[in-house]
Amino acid sequence: MREAVGGSFLFYIILGFLAVYIVFIGIIMNYAATYRASNYVITQLEQTEGKISRDEIMEGLRSRKYYNSLSIQCYDKDGEIDPVYSVTTKVTFEIPIINYTTSLNIRNETKAIYGASCNDAIVDKG
Repeated sequence: MREAVGGSFLFYIILGFLAVYIVFIGIIMNYAATYRASNYVITQLEQTEGKISRDEIMEGLRSRKYYNSLSIQCYDKDGEIDPVYSVTTKVTFEIPIINYTTSLNIRNETKAIYGASCNDAIVDKG
């Protein structure tokens, strides 16, 4: 009888580690998808020199199955004339078994886009 109890205890430990592993992999995949969405927006802003509409960006993100919030701000960095775009995407983590939800913001910036103006783009004014 002692061996049966020890075997079941070990089985529950293995199940616990497996559950933690699955949650960890889910968080990593969700974070990576959000980071890819942020990189997509930065690439589009740099290729079009900031002259892309918000609708075009959101359509591209929806085709990549990203539906969370997006914030794009344009500002002059360190007194330079050429603007820098700051892209903030949001990643949400949900654990349904324990009803836990949290979110993190991922913020990236473009390089200075020469010859562009913050007035050219349809973004959140910062």
